[in-house]
Parts: sequence; structure tokens; C-alpha cells
Amino acid sequence: MMILEQVLYFQSCGPVTHREDGEVADRSVDDSLEGTIPLRYRDGVGGIDLEQVRRDQRQARRQVVRAMIRRLGKLLRRR
Repeated sequence: MMILEQVLYFQSCGPVTHREDGEVADRSVDDSLEGTIPLRYRDGVGGIDLEQVRRDQRQARRQVVRAMIRRLGKLLRRR
């Protein structure tokens, strides 16, 4: 039987599901991280290609700034 509780935390104001300790299978840290790094960010020797991560972050920032400028332009044209 699965016992789930919803807890509202003060700072996040969102429900968080809580499970009893025995309901989660034991996993090592290595197992949990294995599938979390996308292939595009892995280098050939089992690490992370930090330069690719930085390039993607810069591109994402540029896209956000461009979207904000477009949105501001649309708002100003409406007036």
C-alpha cells in the first residue's frame, strides 16, 4: 500500500508529495545521475563538455533577451 501526503511548504506555496521511506528503491548516486546528462553534453571520456554547456547557456540568454525586446516592441506599438 502506498501512503502519499501532500505538504504545502511556506516558501514554495506548492504541494509536495511525500512517500514513506520503504517505498523508494535503494539507488546509488551514480545510478541516479547516469541518465540525467543529455548526450549532447557528454564528452568522450565520461565527463561533461562544459564548453558546450556554456555555448548553449549563452544562446538561451540571447533568445530570452530577443524575445523580451520583441515583446516590448509589440507593447509599445499598441500605444
